[in-house]
Amino acid sequence: MADRDDNRNQRNPNQDVFKGLWEAKVVIAIAFIAVFVRLSYTNEQPATVPTAQLVTTSAVVNYPDELIGKTVTVRSRPLQRVGLSSFTVSDRRFFGGEPILVVNASGRPFDLPSDRENIIQVTGEVRNLAIPQIEQQYNLSLQDEYYRDYINKPVIIARDIRLAPNSTAITLR
Repeated sequence: MADRDDNRNQRNPNQDVFKGLWEAKVVIAIAFIAVFVRLSYTNEQPATVPTAQLVTTSAVVNYPDELIGKTVTVRSRPLQRVGLSSFTVSDRRFFGGEPILVVNASGRPFDLPSDRENIIQVTGEVRNLAIPQIEQQYNLSLQDEYYRDYINKPVIIARDIRLAPNSTAITLR
């Protein structure tokens, strides 16, 4: 009787290997499914957020007709505040490049950095400055006297303004 119990307790090594392989396949399959599900959620962008094209301020000044109505991202140094909710940026500070007006329509105040060497990143729609339409559409109050030099010139109506990440912060992520 003891011999029969010993025979039942002995396992076939081939069965253990196949059982282990089957369990490994199940674990790997679950891991792949989890990765694919995760990727499908991170690669989708909401339909309400337009993709922004990275451009220079010089491109906005020199080719406004190609950019009017498009959402762009500009990385540049801030120059000066204009009115309560706007400021100018330019790529060519020392070579007389024409500045671009940025109107803050993000709904959040943005203080220009005290160090003018800091680069900021602005994402918004390029439009010609028409104060009444912009005030109405974005619920802003722009003081006309500050904006006389920018009327009917291209401006960026910013929906997002932030300090631009430096290149080391990007590579570390």
